[in-house]
Amino acid sequence: MEFRIHWFAVTVWASLDHAHNLWHAWLEPRLGVLHDQGYGGRLYKKIFKGLAAAKLYCLPQHSSGDEQEGHFHLELPGTACETLPPEALQEFFLVLQRNDKFRVKRIDLAWDGVPFTPVMLDQADKQDLFITRARRETFRFEHSRHNPKENGEIGHSIFRLGSRASSRHLRVYDYHGPVRLEMEARGPRADLIAGDVLPSPPDEWSNKSIPHLRDFVEIEAPYWHEFVKQHVKAGRTIVDARTKELSRIAEWMFKQVSPSLSVLVDVIGEGTLKALIENGRKKRGDKFKSLLNDGGEE
Repeated sequence: MEFRIHWFAVTVWASLDHAHNLWHAWLEPRLGVLHDQGYGGRLYKKIFKGLAAAKLYCLPQHSSGDEQEGHFHLELPGTACETLPPEALQEFFLVLQRNDKFRVKRIDLAWDGVPFTPVMLDQADKQDLFITRARRETFRFEHSRHNPKENGEIGHSIFRLGSRASSRHLRVYDYHGPVRLEMEARGPRADLIAGDVLPSPPDEWSNKSIPHLRDFVEIEAPYWHEFVKQHVKAGRTIVDARTKELSRIAEWMFKQVSPSLSVLVDVIGEGTLKALIENGRKKRGDKFKSLLNDGGEE
């Protein structure tokens, strides 16, 4: 069984220059060079993107426009967190603690290979074995009998507990193969959990996180007691961000583009393929530099 942080989002009260300096020093080696997207979002005037869907939101819309004022928001979703060694995330957090005013807005705690399944939790719900602060109407169980998992097995399930609009939300699913438990925390709860967990050595993260999980939910079942008593190692399966991004592009091409492309080639000829590639090389912008330069080195 492995533990990992699977989402980390933080707002920092500092300048745009400071945001770029933090990125360059701590995140660029794994997540590549940031690229201005030319638009804003989430009440910020600018969005920068790195590899693995990492985003930096800068220049709040209500500010005067002075790049030395205001705050910025950094979002590292699961794909980005998977590319960072746990020690790198810990060091980044400690740097924020020492030098910056900040608030963690979201953190997801994830355990892979837990000793129970979504089906077992659905049965526990029916037997009233849950002790939780979540409302019972937020319990959800879904089973897809015919859809494949990532490992090729047919059928997958998910059990959800808690509202996505609340400070905590739990999901247990087997889509990736081994059963994963995730607890998503937002707002002050996320800031509290991050401050308790992330300063510790990564090998202690799971043990530090378990009390926060148990504060939200308990299950009167042997498999749950087995789970919460285990010493769980920090997840150390690191996926290169460049490889992950290339895989995402390839998957999109095969699913969305290949049917139309095959028609063009069959009707017009294979010269169409060469022409498309040459045209693409002329049009691709800065956002592909990190992929072409092997992970972001200029």
